Amino acid sequence: MMDAMKNVLTISKSAQKRLKKFLHRLRGDVFDNAGAVTEADIAEIHRAIDRVNPTIFIEIGTGTGVSTRATYKYLQDKYPVCDFYTLDIFQEYLERIVSEFQQDQHLHVRHGLSVKRSETTDPAFEELGNYNGPDNVLRKLLDNELNGKSVDIAFIDSRKGTAVPEFKVLAERLSPDGIILCHDLLNGGKGVELVDYLQHDPRFTYQIINTGPAGMIRIQRS
Repeated sequence: MMDAMKNVLTISKSAQKRLKKFLHRLRGDVFDNAGAVTEADIAEIHRAIDRVNPTIFIEIGTGTGVSTRATYKYLQDKYPVCDFYTLDIFQEYLERIVSEFQQDQHLHVRHGLSVKRSETTDPAFEELGNYNGPDNVLRKLLDNELNGKSVDIAFIDSRKGTAVPEFKVLAERLSPDGIILCHDLLNGGKGVELVDYLQHDPRFTYQIINTGPAGMIRIQRS
């Protein structure tokens, strides 16, 4: 377990205890998969944006749009040429964002599952048993629409069981100084399985950010 803590940036003792507990229960069912995005999470996303000066930002998991709105408004203000893509399996979430921003030319919504269901693990694999919408939309976006362009920054906020395959796809196209953020760690959500994976991938370093109940991981190339 101590290996999992080696790249912790600034984290309280209580947060360390929570992380150890959830790593221990990695394949258990004790987790909160839908931690709310907090002001501290948003601030961390904004800091990452400023470090990268992005031209392409990909968000996986639009949800109710809290991070989507805050991120895109920040990009509009400071990095207006950045193209922002947000993906979700629920069409209604995407329609709400499109309606709010009136199809701004740098805002792109994509409906569907980011990867293939066969790549996911439980609980996502089971939850997606009846899903019959588009899938593998992240690869299609990268390979077809972006046509070889690098991803400067990404925010994974989908569901437990999909974070690792999503990260693997993004990692292959991450720009040299790019950043991948993943939400839901200290609440035992999707970030836990990604930390477990990152311990065995020397290409990347990561920092655990105690942004509140859910927490966040910031990942960069080694």
